Amino acid sequence: MRESTKEIIVGSLLGDGWLTALSPKTGTSRYVVKYQGSSKSYLLWLKRQVLELNPAPLKVVSKYSQYYFYTKARTDIGEMRKLFYPKEGRKVVPSNIGKLLRSPQSLALWYQDDGTLDQRSGYHWNAMFSTYCFSYSECVLLANVVWKNFRIHMSVCRCRMRGKMYYRLYVRSESMPHFIKIVRPFIHPTFRYKIVGKTGQQ
Repeated sequence: MRESTKEIIVGSLLGDGWLTALSPKTGTSRYVVKYQGSSKSYLLWLKRQVLELNPAPLKVVSKYSQYYFYTKARTDIGEMRKLFYPKEGRKVVPSNIGKLLRSPQSLALWYQDDGTLDQRSGYHWNAMFSTYCFSYSECVLLANVVWKNFRIHMSVCRCRMRGKMYYRLYVRSESMPHFIKIVRPFIHPTFRYKIVGKTGQQ
């Protein structure tokens, strides 16, 4: 697998992408990603970025107005499955994420999946990552890695939904200009609103 393809998958797996269960016979897995119809152009772009993985044609879930694709089953994807799903259960943040999340493209892919731009006034302008499927310690690990690899300050914030406590990452104000500068070249037009504030600030 080429490094650029791996960067795409790493960013996607931190967001909405997933890998199918590991085949006990072949040790292979497939990369799968699904989006709402409004993001179909982004999904098509993403599919073109992973052509070496032989992605199948887009399929539609008409009931939910969603589109998805999956790739050919491969052993290198299977190795990534072992990292992100070590117990064949929920997706986790691998302990070696510092070696995986190193490129601005990976960071941008992750942000496009799970990020929102929170601008409630001219001075309150921050990016948030909805890392609800990850534990507190995993979010702390991610924040530390983002600081080490990109020099972006993040805080781990708690939020309560439906009676349960979840965690999300918050890009601190002092790091926002640097964060936007890093991810901007890799933001697809579909998600440009995630780097442009209500006043056009970016």
